[in-house]
Amino acid sequence: MTDPHILFPNTDRVHSLLHISQGLGLLKTGKDGDVQLSGICDDSREVKPGYAFLCMPRSTHFASEYAADAKKKGVHAVISIGMQVQTDLPVLQLDSMQQLGLLLRRWFETEQASTRLIGITGTDGKTSVTWMLREVMAHRLNKPIWSSGTLGWVVNDDDMRDIGNTTPALLTMHALLATAEEKHISHIISEISSHGIAQERITGLDFNTAVWTSMGHDHLQDHGGYENYLSTKAGFVKACAQNGGQVVANADHDDICSRAPSSSHWYGRGLNRDGIDLAWEQELPGMVRLAHKGKEVLIEDIPLGEFHAENIACVALTLMTSLGIRFNKLPKLLNAISAPPGRMQDLAAGLWQVFIDYAHTPEALERCLKAARILTGKRLLLVFGCGGERDREKRPQMGDTAAHLSDLVWITSDNPRGELPEVIASEIEHGISRPYAADIRLQLDREQAIAEAIAELQPGDTLVIAGKGHEAYMEIAGTRLIWSDQEVAEKYLASKELRACA
Repeated sequence: MTDPHILFPNTDRVHSLLHISQGLGLLKTGKDGDVQLSGICDDSREVKPGYAFLCMPRSTHFASEYAADAKKKGVHAVISIGMQVQTDLPVLQLDSMQQLGLLLRRWFETEQASTRLIGITGTDGKTSVTWMLREVMAHRLNKPIWSSGTLGWVVNDDDMRDIGNTTPALLTMHALLATAEEKHISHIISEISSHGIAQERITGLDFNTAVWTSMGHDHLQDHGGYENYLSTKAGFVKACAQNGGQVVANADHDDICSRAPSSSHWYGRGLNRDGIDLAWEQELPGMVRLAHKGKEVLIEDIPLGEFHAENIACVALTLMTSLGIRFNKLPKLLNAISAPPGRMQDLAAGLWQVFIDYAHTPEALERCLKAARILTGKRLLLVFGCGGERDREKRPQMGDTAAHLSDLVWITSDNPRGELPEVIASEIEHGISRPYAADIRLQLDREQAIAEAIAELQPGDTLVIAGKGHEAYMEIAGTRLIWSDQEVAEKYLASKELRACA
């Protein structure tokens, strides 16, 4: 969504080009001198009369062509970053994205915003930590809170709105802050993806707290390898610290320890551990013990999966660091906390245990399967695949993890996009090292794979359907088809339940 005024209509402004450009870049007013602007848009197909057309760095080679198209639609000016645009419209030429960030704060009138920003980054755990923080702050601390990320713009439990990517476009992020300020929202908790950082979608936004949950393998092909991916994440948390913000980081990841600022607040596994601010340990499923400065508290009735115990430790330290919550108050705030949809989501299948999980990285799949193994009385069954046109390096790793941690595996499709599902499955299978005990089956029809797995379930077995979680679509050859792992699984479980009761 490139025009934020569609989603946030109350962010419309009318500003003089001279006013918003004061002290920023090079202003070429052209024959028309100063002009009044009623909006900013970075897509020449969506601009409206009276807007300024924003030429982002990605449009360098076609900037003049796009500007000409925008002019036909009645734009009053062009704003460019690091490029010259051939047009007779007034042009504000900015040198950097940092200048654009300052301009957008001026445009949206958020230079003195009181809404505080908490950014959650990491390969895994972003959505769960964001969800849990919002739940605590909204329902147990009674603060007006919004969140943004994989689940969209979450206004409240019953109002989630699509905003595009995990970290949406720069204009959308600034419009979200402006709307939050207008509505007197206390905090926005945002998932900050590596793409969002690298493409500077958060430029000009001052995060009061940055949280670094984990490091693993995902999107490596987009960043030119793991080292660049790591540096991208590190850049976000370092910038937060340099601007006076707090950093909460996971001490159980060596790469995070080596890159996070020395001023970071650390959480990690092991109750007797030195050198960290909050320690955690899970003795039994459904609970986690936290330790801080020689004192301990027990958090109970939490979502299943040890990774959720780790997520709750992250949430706890963030509450202490960012909001000043006292350690002894944590049980009241965190007992019976929920997990977001599609994160080790229990379908309550009666004689069998069936979980829907979003795990789509090697690290997340390993954690998910280890958690499920603890919970199962007999066999562990798995249905999973890997997405097309995404990090290919993780495919063989996930195949090996599946084969060694499960008893029965269905390799299937998961958003193949423009790739052939057969090729993706072959790359998954190629990474499986011997010896392994699992029975590996190939069924590229995801519904059929789920149906076969449910038909195979016996009392005491556990089935994990991994990779898509909350997603409501299957993307094939550029088309998004309606899809829900939960709905498909529940359909076949209901049929199996009827047969069992007959």
